[in-house]
Amino acid sequence: MISLEIDGTIARVTLSRAARRNAMATAHFLELARVVSTIPHDTAVVVLRSGVPGIFSAGADLGEAARLADEPALRAPLRLAIRAAVDSLLALPMPLVAAVEGGCHGAAVALILAADVRVAAPGASFAIPPAKLGIGYPAEDLARLSMMIGPGQAARLLFTASTIDAGEAQRIGLVDTVGDPAVVAATIAANDPAALTMLKAMLRDPGQPGHARAFEDSFASPRFRAAAQRYR
Repeated sequence: MISLEIDGTIARVTLSRAARRNAMATAHFLELARVVSTIPHDTAVVVLRSGVPGIFSAGADLGEAARLADEPALRAPLRLAIRAAVDSLLALPMPLVAAVEGGCHGAAVALILAADVRVAAPGASFAIPPAKLGIGYPAEDLARLSMMIGPGQAARLLFTASTIDAGEAQRIGLVDTVGDPAVVAATIAANDPAALTMLKAMLRDPGQPGHARAFEDSFASPRFRAAAQRYR
């Protein structure tokens, strides 16, 4: 279900399980974490996308999840697998773009919340429906959702379990822009990979004492040396 393609400085992680609308079972979340861990560190940008037209992901595979009602031993492995997948995305040192085309539901929203930039195609839609199913949602991902869109909007999405379109998702901050995800990824990839990694680290933890030295050292980068020639 999970594939990795390296195209120059762009790495594309693709979800492709058409028969289940890209729904992910425990093994798929673990496979996503494994695949993400193999991305070369000199990559400029990673794109998380779907290879199935009309759907990003239906979230956790309810066919597998149905067994959790009567098999308690399976519950923790699913929770930990989701955590491994999300944490692997959060740990990427380079920018991560979530390219959402079609529906993005349930646990799939937790995946895109780990991205630095979330781009929705005009036909994308979003829902977090565990309240309809009588289940919960990982607390870490709820905290990230609340931080990004505010506690009121998070509560609205969770308590109503409503589906929202791309425009509404942009308005509340669930996605950053509505447009062509490929254009956004290509624009990022045109920049210097080392600078992108440095800037992401600074955004993630601005208080790190090493950032001042990294900023100063960046003026010796090959990209800047080449650019500086034009201004001399």
